[in-house]
Amino acid sequence: MPILSLPFDQGRALALNVPDESYLGCADLPRLPAVPDPAAEVRRALAYPIESRPLADLARGKKRIVIAVTDITRYCPDDLLVEALLAELARAGVAASAVTFLLALGSHRPMTREETARKLGAKITGAYRILNHDWQDAGGLVEVGTEEGFPIQANREVVEADLRLATGVIEPHLFAGYSGGAKTMVIGAGGHATIAATHGYEVLSHASSRLGNADSIFRRFINRAGERVGVDFVVNLVVDPDKRVMGAFAGRPAAVYAQGVAVARRVFEVPVPGVADIVVSVPGWPKNLNLYQATRAAYPAILGPRPVVRPGGIVIIPASCPDGVGEASSRVWMRDTPDGASIVEKARRLGIPEGTHMAYRFGRFLTHASEVIVTDCLIADEAIRELRLTPMATVQQALDRALAVLGRGAKVLVIPHGVAAIAVLPG
Repeated sequence: MPILSLPFDQGRALALNVPDESYLGCADLPRLPAVPDPAAEVRRALAYPIESRPLADLARGKKRIVIAVTDITRYCPDDLLVEALLAELARAGVAASAVTFLLALGSHRPMTREETARKLGAKITGAYRILNHDWQDAGGLVEVGTEEGFPIQANREVVEADLRLATGVIEPHLFAGYSGGAKTMVIGAGGHATIAATHGYEVLSHASSRLGNADSIFRRFINRAGERVGVDFVVNLVVDPDKRVMGAFAGRPAAVYAQGVAVARRVFEVPVPGVADIVVSVPGWPKNLNLYQATRAAYPAILGPRPVVRPGGIVIIPASCPDGVGEASSRVWMRDTPDGASIVEKARRLGIPEGTHMAYRFGRFLTHASEVIVTDCLIADEAIRELRLTPMATVQQALDRALAVLGRGAKVLVIPHGVAAIAVLPG
């Protein structure tokens, strides 16, 4: 009987016993070699840009440059990237007064000065003009047009710049396939009209909106909107779950995305031998801080390239969730929806209001799986049940019960890094 150690929390693992006859496998991420010198890797990427002239050539003579950087909800060592970008701008003779950093918040809250200093470094924070993007400031937004049927609304600072640069990470994303490319500027510095349209029912329910699909409707919008807005040059990293830099890519946004995704697939995509009856998927720290983030661990089981849990199967997510649910409005929105099908139908009829993405996500889960069980959790059982999920005390109890329900011969797949991995079936 395999005894697996699941990376549950900081410094804490959970033991899980899986019967030999039920064990399908463990879809763990490969441990690939990281680049030995991340700063040198970024400089190399800038020295050999992809489908672009060198940044110093693009910047020469420019008077108004905007650099969109990721916010604190993304792990991206922006200090490393902007230091290299600023060195290239200095080579072109660009003065510090010509450069504005735009914190690409999307719909997230503004960053504090202390958070900005941690993100960009104290030296840059004190020497450059830095703005928080406001997605709801009508006077600070410009209508650019439409692509893929979605409006393009961009920060005025971006539109009025004569050179537009962005940082970013290339990692699995539910409806962009992978993040990166022009996304930091198009979405992170996008207005309410853009964010609401691209995060609504039409995109979330689209057949192409799956982990790892680099040609999803959302990704096509990002690429085309990036060209309309005029995102000139980006530098992106692939960073593994241990925060090791696996590669840097710079140049034309869509080309950077394509080359970066080729590396990201080797980091995040894991082959699995077949479809399971039961999937145990572990979000781990810090994604286990609240239920909204932790339940992303169901993505590779149900919303990957192809589901790796069978219809009517069971997904088990061990997550402590010390910060609670994380999206309280979903619980209110779900009061009149007793099951997954009714959640999805309500979203189809009424749309997905801001703050209720979790509810729709749970509907998607529960129209495929018969049950999503949350274990080892600090949230009250009743609150979990209100979200149409099943609470259980421990991951072992949940597995034992699932095997009792589905039969001792039911196949069990374990995904130790459920928020990062993309499980891929043969063929």
